[in-house]
Amino acid sequence: MAFLHADSLSLAHGSARPGAPLLRPDGIQRPVLLVLPGWDDHGHAQFDLLDQDLSAQGWHCRRGNLPDASWPAAERARVNREDNLRQVLRDYQLLHAQERPDAVGVLGFSYGGYMAALLAGMYPFDWLVLRSPAIYPDADWMLPKEDLERRKVNAYRHSVHTPEGNRALAACAAFKGDVLLVQSEHDQVVPGPVAESYAWAFGNARSVVRHMLLGADHELSSAQWRETYHRIVVDWLQARRARC
Repeated sequence: MAFLHADSLSLAHGSARPGAPLLRPDGIQRPVLLVLPGWDDHGHAQFDLLDQDLSAQGWHCRRGNLPDASWPAAERARVNREDNLRQVLRDYQLLHAQERPDAVGVLGFSYGGYMAALLAGMYPFDWLVLRSPAIYPDADWMLPKEDLERRKVNAYRHSVHTPEGNRALAACAAFKGDVLLVQSEHDQVVPGPVAESYAWAFGNARSVVRHMLLGADHELSSAQWRETYHRIVVDWLQARRARC
């Protein structure tokens, strides 16, 4: 099975591998946050609120171009994990090339969390936020995501896994930045063993903070749960930023 590596992708606009921060044309450097949505995510309003609050604090936020609820069904049916990871790499590299940030964070929810975890093993960015990150067996990597057998995926998620047996967890084991891991108490899509797998994988991280959203479901269908999650993320990112 051939997996994508960061070196296999390059950009027309500058370096393929972000290095030391360069000054922007306006001479201003600022932190950036790449936000990767879930597969069925309707969270544009939540992203807009996050963007608004962080922008007021000097951040630049960008939403990654992953399949979400707004994508046509035919397009969603064609793409596989390799396609999606290549797109995430493009989003990350383009954001870095355009903004030339002094610090970088990546936030992912559900399937976007899975992609964010994979990205963590490719680039040494500073901060990683995972909310209810999904997990999948490495097998059938090139199969369209919607063709993966749901029964097998669900069964896989009800066991704890190690970095030795899962590519996303191996990427997390290589990550050396700060991690915020948020899970929902009553998540029927990403059950507890998945969060435990991710938490155990971050053995080399600089710090790991975990939050349980009490009573919450996977989608955060209550406004109260969404507000609590929003405040957790903003406060954590601002605290990490203050330590730079």
